[in-house]
Amino acid sequence: MSVKVTIICENSVGRPIPACGEHGFSCLVATPSATWLFDTGGGQTLLSNLDVLGLDPNAIDGVVLSHGHADHSGGLLPLLAQIGPRPVVAHDQVFTERCWQGQHERRNISLPYSCQELEAGGAKFSFHRDLTTLADGIIYSGTIPRLNSLEAGDPHLLSRNAPDDDWSVDDFPDDAALAIESSNGLIVLLGCAHAGLINTIEHFRHTLDNPRIHAIIGGTHLGPAGDMQFAATVDYLKRLDFDRLGVSHCTGQIRSAQLYAQFPNKVFFASVGSSLTVS
Repeated sequence: MSVKVTIICENSVGRPIPACGEHGFSCLVATPSATWLFDTGGGQTLLSNLDVLGLDPNAIDGVVLSHGHADHSGGLLPLLAQIGPRPVVAHDQVFTERCWQGQHERRNISLPYSCQELEAGGAKFSFHRDLTTLADGIIYSGTIPRLNSLEAGDPHLLSRNAPDDDWSVDDFPDDAALAIESSNGLIVLLGCAHAGLINTIEHFRHTLDNPRIHAIIGGTHLGPAGDMQFAATVDYLKRLDFDRLGVSHCTGQIRSAQLYAQFPNKVFFASVGSSLTVS
């Protein structure tokens, strides 16, 4: 099956086009059967970057939210305002209240709209915890089991279920990924991989009868990861039969450079405007 994945929103713009970067992530998946948008960025660049890249937002059949952070969901309401009602796939915990806690500040990073606001704006929500086929060859992960103890998450990211609850380290039950079937193998799209890159890939390999992995693209959340987790991820990738790794967003510049040094013939920087095509 032919597939094209195009990065629409990301922290940087990688070629001389009049697009803009923002802290966030979004990519467009086009197959012969459907066109789906995976995440929507933070809301500042989605529509303008689609226009710069010559991509028609009205061609989008549906939207997937990888998790409930503002930098992956902020563009959803403006998109719906332009293109009208669309299916939106997510985990049912995507509206959990969330923050980033630093030494001297706390920032709200929750999904910036309520479910009611989004439904009024045209979102036709479908919540899934299980592996779900969205269209021919496009598969939503559902809940990703945490089997690798080194992929323990980020202590700066907190959540709570109610305003009176105490904040606790977010375990991201809603973190999800997409798998795209292609003639070269599976293309795995990561939003932030809060569940862990290894856990995510192994989830798809286990549930989809051990397919070959052609490409991994998106935010790996290795930027804030400790050295042990990063070393374990590199070791895993060395043992994995894959062709391309598109590092993006929360991978961070240092970790992206380190991954490129480890896999110079496989790693590319998945910035705005970059794409991967499998015929």
